[in-house]
Amino acid sequence: MSRFSLIFFAALTLIGVTSPTGTSAFADILYAQYYPPPGYGYPPPSSPPPCSAVTPGPLQGAARGAAGGALIGAISGNAGRGAAIGAGFGGLRGAVRRGSARSAGACY
Repeated sequence: MSRFSLIFFAALTLIGVTSPTGTSAFADILYAQYYPPPGYGYPPPSSPPPCSAVTPGPLQGAARGAAGGALIGAISGNAGRGAAIGAGFGGLRGAVRRGSARSAGACY
């Protein structure tokens, strides 16, 4: 009886086990490697996000610039002057980044 059940289950496996959807279980494994059909997934955004969500604000840029400027200023001998120059340059860089993102249409 053991040999008969072993042969029966081996033949059942070779024929193909069906899943509850009616397709072969082996086909589900094979099709798992392909891209999903069109229209599957998230819908495209209807409008661009606000610029505050896309680019950091000018104060964040100024703080980052001040930290970098203070580090470079400490190496050269005047951390306060380096922080002041870095804050100005960082704020300007953040404003330019936000303006270019707005003109490119990445945000409103």
